[in-house]
Amino acid sequence: MPGNRQPRVRSGNEPRRASAMEPEGRGAWAHSRAALDRLEKLLCCSRCTNILREPVCLGGCEHIFCSNCVSDCVGTACPVCYTPAWIQDVKINRQLDSMIQLCSKLRNLLHEDKLSGRSTFCG
Repeated sequence: MPGNRQPRVRSGNEPRRASAMEPEGRGAWAHSRAALDRLEKLLCCSRCTNILREPVCLGGCEHIFCSNCVSDCVGTACPVCYTPAWIQDVKINRQLDSMIQLCSKLRNLLHEDKLSGRSTFCG
């Protein structure tokens, strides 16, 4: 009968199957580090691919760049989608900047022993 099926018991000799979300061999904070890595990839400049510095949004297309990376594009076009980019359309994104600062603090907490070799590239 299908309803009387016994649960399978894993023997001590069988390796435990790793979860698809579980990074292997990185310790107790592995999930937090992996989540932070994924978040930092989302917080990268579309032009220089580093973590955003002083993020600004182009109003016409809403692409986000470091303020330095987009300065030469103002008055011409977005480097991603070529939508016209006018000075009045450039908006500083203070909330995103606050999130980036928090990510930096989390990175310091989670990787305090690995900080010296940390790259700012998202790729």
